[in-house]
Parts: sequence; structure tokens; C-alpha cells
Amino acid sequence: MDGAETFLAMAGVPDRAAAQTLVALDEVVSNIFMHGVREGEPTVRVHLKVGEGRISGAIDDDGIAFDPLNAPAPDTTLPAEERPIGGLGLHIVRKTMDHIRYDRDHGRNRLRFHKTFGVETRD
Repeated sequence: MDGAETFLAMAGVPDRAAAQTLVALDEVVSNIFMHGVREGEPTVRVHLKVGEGRISGAIDDDGIAFDPLNAPAPDTTLPAEERPIGGLGLHIVRKTMDHIRYDRDHGRNRLRFHKTFGVETRD
């Protein structure tokens, strides 16, 4: 996470877009380590690219197959004390990223996403 935060700052990503991206990364990677483990720790790779007002990212892991896009959305109309635990983090990821795509290939989960942000121009 520290490396991702440093990379986004050095690339000039606005604070809001960087924060949303870091929250998404944290949620997805945390879920992989909490729920995607068979034996030992999964291998997780995170790739980020910034250009032309857009953050593109990919999270790749060899954990248990799981498509976060098919996970049910939590009922946010219920009071917090009545909501079942889980699902809110993925809901936040789906709401803050502009595009998310999942696929599974050769025993690996791949979650790709992008987030657009305004590009400041200098006169």
C-alpha cells in the first residue's frame, strides 16, 4: 500500500482519486488474504498505471476463484446494527471505480479497474 500511495502521489494523481484507488486496493487485497487462501498465503500482484487523467490497475492472485462483481450488494437501507457483516468493502469498490472487470485464467483471479480524474492544465 505504501508503494501504491507513493506511486500515485509521484504521478500527480489528485488526492480524492488517489484515496479512492487506495481504498479499493486495500479492500480487494484484504479480501484475497482473508477469503482466498487455500494453503499458505496467496500470491498477489498489483499493477498501476497513470496517464491522461486515468488510473488503470490490475490485481492478480492465485487464490480461490471469486468474482467480486457477482457478490450481492449490501442492503444499505438497513440500520448498521441490522446489516450482516461483509460486502460493504466490495460495494465501495464498485461505487468508486469507473470500470471494473473480472476474469479467471489459468488458475488466477484478475480484477482490472480504472478511475478517471480531472487533469489540471497549466497556462
